[in-house]
Parts: sequence; C-alpha cells; structure tokens
Amino acid sequence: MSLRLRLTLWYSALLAILLALIAVVTLSVVRARVQNEVNLEMQSQGDQIARLLQLRAPGSPLSSVPIPTVGDSFASELYVQVRDIDRRILYRSNNLGNKLIPFPETYQQQTLEGKNGFYSLSPEGAANRETDLRVYFTPVAFGGEIIGTVQVGRSLTVEQTLLRRLAVNFFWMAALVLALGASIGYWLAGVALRPIQEATATALEITRTGRLDRRVPVTRSANDEVGTLISTFNEMLARLQELFDKQRRFSGDISHELRTPLTTILGNVGLLKRATKLPAADRDEMLSEIESEAQHMRRLVSDLLLLAQSEADHLITREPVELDTLLLEVYSQAKRRAPDRNLRLLHEDQAVVRGDADRLRQMLVNLINNAIQYTPPGGSIDLSLECLSNNQAQITIEDTGQGIAAEDLPHIFDRFYRTDKARSRAVGGTGLGLSIVKWIVDAHWGEIDVESTLGAGTTFRVRLPLAAPVSDMVPDPGALTDEQAEALAA
Repeated sequence: MSLRLRLTLWYSALLAILLALIAVVTLSVVRARVQNEVNLEMQSQGDQIARLLQLRAPGSPLSSVPIPTVGDSFASELYVQVRDIDRRILYRSNNLGNKLIPFPETYQQQTLEGKNGFYSLSPEGAANRETDLRVYFTPVAFGGEIIGTVQVGRSLTVEQTLLRRLAVNFFWMAALVLALGASIGYWLAGVALRPIQEATATALEITRTGRLDRRVPVTRSANDEVGTLISTFNEMLARLQELFDKQRRFSGDISHELRTPLTTILGNVGLLKRATKLPAADRDEMLSEIESEAQHMRRLVSDLLLLAQSEADHLITREPVELDTLLLEVYSQAKRRAPDRNLRLLHEDQAVVRGDADRLRQMLVNLINNAIQYTPPGGSIDLSLECLSNNQAQITIEDTGQGIAAEDLPHIFDRFYRTDKARSRAVGGTGLGLSIVKWIVDAHWGEIDVESTLGAGTTFRVRLPLAAPVSDMVPDPGALTDEQAEALAA
C-alpha cells in the first residue's frame, strides 16, 4: 500500500470518527430536548387535571365527581386516564378508544406516597402497539389523603419519525462528506508527496546514470518538512559528489605515486639482470636507488593504512599524556636529525591531555618534518607549548621556510596535495603527512590552523583540550630527565 493511500485512509478514518461523534452527540441532544418538551407538556396537563379534580371533590369520593368534563378541552394527542385509590378506571379520554394505559405496581406505590413521575411503555404494552408511549402520573389528594391518580400519556410516533429521518439524513450527509473528504485528501496527499516522488525519481536516475551532479529542484519553502527533506537530500548528493571526486583524485594520486617508484625499481632490476658485468659502483648506486624507492613505497603504504583505519572509525586509546614530555622527545630527535636548521624550544608549559601518545607523537613528528623539509639550511624553526586560559594546550611550530601561497592554504590538508610536487618528491614526502595530522587532531577533539606568507615562513597552531584545569597543574622541574633538561636548556 502506497504512502499516499495510507494517508488518505487515515484521514478518512479520522473524518468518519469525527462525523459519527457529531451525529451521536447531535441526535442525543435532540432526543433529550424533544423528550424534555414532551415531559413538560404532559406534566403541565396532568397537574392541571389533578388540581381541577381536587377542586370538584371537596370531601366527596372521586367516583362521584363528573370526570368526563375534565379532559375534553386538552390536546388531542394526549391520552388522559383517571384511576381511584383502588386502581379502578374512572375516566378515559375519547382518543383512547377501548385501550387502557397500564399502571405498573411500582408507580402505584409512588402515587400512594404522594409522588409523581414518568415511565415509558414498550410497544408490547403500549396503547398503540406501533409506537412507544410516554406516561406521566400524579396523585390527586384532598385533605392530605390520596384519593386517586391522573395518568397522561403521549405517543412518540411523530418524534421518533423525525429522529429517524434526522439519523438517515445524517448518514447520507456523512457518507457524502466522507467521500468528498477522501477524494480531496487523496489529491492533497499527492500534491504534498509530489516533491518526494521527484526526489525518488532523481535518486533512481542518479543510481542508473551515476551523475552525482544532478539535484532535486526545491519548489517549495525550505521551512516545511518536505522542503527540509529535499534540501538535506541535495546536501547529501553534494557530499557524495565531493567524496567521489576525492576518491577519483585519490585513485589517480595513488597511481601516480606508485608508478614512479615502481618504474624506477623495475628499470634498475631489469638493468641488473641484463648487465651482469656492471662496475661495483654502478651496481651499488642502483641497489641504493631501489632501496630508497622501496622505503618510499613502504612509508606510502603505511600512511595509507593509517588513513584507512581512521576512515573505518578505529578507536584510539584515551589515556593521560604529558604533552610537554612528548614535545621534548620529538624536539631532541629532530635537533639531531636536522643539525643544519636552527631548532629552538622557546616556551614549554606542563600540559596533560587525554589521548593516544603514539598518535600525538606522530602528529608532532609530521609537523616538524614538514617544517624541516620546507625550511632551507640555516633557517629557524621555533617550537612552543603553552596552556591557554580556556583549558587548552596550544602547540606552535613556526618556521622561516618558503611559505605557502594563499590559494594553496585551503587544500594543504587534502591527501596528496603538494604546493611543490617535484621538491616534495625529492625529499621523500608522500603528500599524506598533513592529512594524518588533521585526522589525529580531530580524533583528539582539537583544532589546527595555519598562517603563512610566501617566501617568509609558515606557522602551525594545534590546540588540544587539557585533561585537567591549568590551575591543577604544578610544574615540577625535578621530573625532567637529564636529556630533557639538556634539550630544554639548549
């Protein structure tokens, strides 16, 4: 069953329930109002007859009163019957004919107690067997003594006929309104769901053709539910298109990155197989080149595996990490690895963060290696770690290298993106270092930004949330190892 049909059936069912409720309430109110008016009419006539009998029977038995003259002037649709204390019928109105108005024993006892009331007779016990009969009874008293009973009955034929007609009219009116409402509801549901059908058709066409540049036209306000759904669907398509484009570029970059070392390795291996009498120096150079390209491919595969794990949402460990100690270790290693650069640790606060020590070390190594690669010999690289007032630890790496052009800054964290591919390849880069840095920072709920001036240098700032407030961290100079203290002093 389609959603359109289900909505129509729900609307129709709700409308039917409302119409039935309205009909029941209306008929009940009308029935109660009619019965109340009938009761008031009979009570008025019955009480009036009882008063007349009381006036005409001062101290004499009710049977001696000329009763036939009492009820002749009342409405013809009313049946009047008078009984004495022994339940003998003393008077019946002419419209009763040879019929009697029954008087159950229960109501007789109420009369003897001086009470009046109403009762209804079923068709089997009514004066007219085709309809119900409504009866009002009231006692006739004189001097505090009950001397008889007045019964006033009225046939409900007219009222019941009107109520039946009203019910039939309600039924056909409700059926017409329900049919009309269902038709309009079905049409309105189609109008409301048409944008969703268009979105479904567009998605099906995209699936069959692979054209992710298609979008569902937004033909209604974006503030309603359908407009929001279409906008979200279009955003999803844009995101998918972006991901597929990145995947294509990624595949092309992988092919490019692997083609060069594989070509070099295969060329050298082929040459070594053919030329069996190469000089030892040439052979060593070829083997060295093969080893260098193999190392490059190993680093590339390792970085790709790490990024694949990050996309698969592999969890990282969450343990307290002394960021200052980690920075000192990486700084010491980098200083030995790049003696021709002026590496300086300008400032270091004690900072503890929650995260993965190995990943944080890899982030620092990648950032410092990036600074070393793009800073010429004799240039300066300054490191600092400080605790900010908003309970964040900020790592700053500033170099005086070649800098990054403004148009390249938004893309430096993309995979395989290099501002100078030839130079990066020459120094052994894979183009994935900053992508890994960005993933590690995001995985630790941190932030990273970069400022750069072409030809003047670049500054990276990484901010990570502290594991404890700054006020709880008390520096302890004695906690540093001799190597760390020597590196900090240098």
